[in-house]
Amino acid sequence: MRKQRRWNLLATVSLLLAVILALIAITRIDITPVQSRDALRLSTSARSLNIDPSQLPPSGWTSLRGQLLNPGEASVDQEAFAAAPYRAQLGVYANTASELDLSVPSFASSGYIWLIWDEPLQRYLDAAGISIDQRFTLLNTLISDAPPELQPIGEGPERRADGGYYQLFSYRGRYLLDQASFRHYPFMSISLPLFIEANDVDGSLSYDKLRLEPDIRDSGMGFNARILGWLNQGWSIAEYRHQYATSFGQGGGESDYSLVLFDISFGTSAWAAVWRLLLPLVVLMSMVLLVFKVRPDEQDARASIPVTVLLTLVFLQQTYRSDLPVLPFLTFLDQVYVVAYVVTLVAFVLVIWIGRRYADMEEIEDIERREFTKSRLEHLDSSWPLVVVIFSTIAIAVAWFTIPPGA
Repeated sequence: MRKQRRWNLLATVSLLLAVILALIAITRIDITPVQSRDALRLSTSARSLNIDPSQLPPSGWTSLRGQLLNPGEASVDQEAFAAAPYRAQLGVYANTASELDLSVPSFASSGYIWLIWDEPLQRYLDAAGISIDQRFTLLNTLISDAPPELQPIGEGPERRADGGYYQLFSYRGRYLLDQASFRHYPFMSISLPLFIEANDVDGSLSYDKLRLEPDIRDSGMGFNARILGWLNQGWSIAEYRHQYATSFGQGGGESDYSLVLFDISFGTSAWAAVWRLLLPLVVLMSMVLLVFKVRPDEQDARASIPVTVLLTLVFLQQTYRSDLPVLPFLTFLDQVYVVAYVVTLVAFVLVIWIGRRYADMEEIEDIERREFTKSRLEHLDSSWPLVVVIFSTIAIAVAWFTIPPGA
C-alpha cells in the first residue's frame, strides 16, 4: 500500500510538472499580434450615432470605431471642416441585409447611396474629366464582388435650385464585417458596415480638402434589412477621419481621408442562445453531477458516464465552432466548455480512484477502519454535486465578468 501511494504521488508530481512545462512552452511560442497603424477617429460633423455610455447595452457594445476627439482636436476639426474647399453630403438607405456568414465574416446588402455636392467639387470633376462615382469607393467590398460598386441611376447629376448637384446610385454586393462581440458568444452583437470614402490618386481629395457630411435625415434602412434569427439594434451613420499609415508613395506625410460609415447593428436573443446552445450542455453536466449516485458496485456504469459526456462535449463544441471564424482568443462559450471539460475529467479520475478504494476496502480486516473508509467515500459521493455546482458557478462568473468591456 505504501509503495502504491509513493507511485501515485510520483505520477501526480510528474503530471503537474508536464502541465507547467507545457504552459511555459506555449507562452514562449505564442505570437504577439502587431496592430495596424491605420486608424479611424470620429469627426465633429453631424452624426446619428449613440456614444453615451449610459445608453449603451450592458455588454458595452457600441458601433463606434476608433477614439473620440479630445476638446482641442474637436476645435481644430471644426475649423478644418469650415475651411475645406470641397464638401459633399452623403446618404445611405439599405434595402436589404442578408446572407450573414460569421465564418468569413461577411454579409450581403443592397440599397441606395446618394451624393449632394457643391460647385467647387463639380469644377474639380470637370477638370479631371470624370464622374463623381469614379471618385468614391466602398472600402469593405469583398474582392469577389469587385467593381462596379456604385451604379448610377438616371442619366447624370441633377442641378439643384441652390446651385448644387445631386446624383443617386444603387449598390449591391458582399461586404466584410469588421466588428462583432465574439468574446461574448453566444450573447453577441454585430455591426454590418458600409465604408464609403473618396478614391483619388494624388491626394487632391484628402481630409483637409474634401469633407463628407452624413445625411442624417434621409438615411435609414428598409423593412428587408434584417437577418432572420437576429434582433435589430438600429442603424447609425457618421463621418470619420481615416488615418492611413502611408503616403501611397507620394512623399510627404501620411494620408488622411474623410470616410462615412453607415452600419446596421444586430444582436442575438439571449433566450434563444440559452435554449439552443447552453441547455444541452446543462443536461450533459447534470449527468456528471449524478455519476456518483450510481451504485458503487456498478463501476462500469460509473466509468462510462464521464467518457460518454466527454465525447458529446467534443461533438457539441465542434458544431458551434464551425459557425465562427478562427479566433485568437476563447469566447465565453469556449470558456464554459473548458469548465465542463475540467469537471468531466475530475469526475472520471474520481470514479477510478473511488473504485480502487472500494476494491481495497474489501481487503481491510479491521471492521472499524473499513467502516471509516466507507464513510469517507460515501461523504465524497454525496458532496460531489455541491462542489461541482459551486466551482462551475464561480468559474463561469469569472469568465463572464473578465471579458473586456465592449469587446
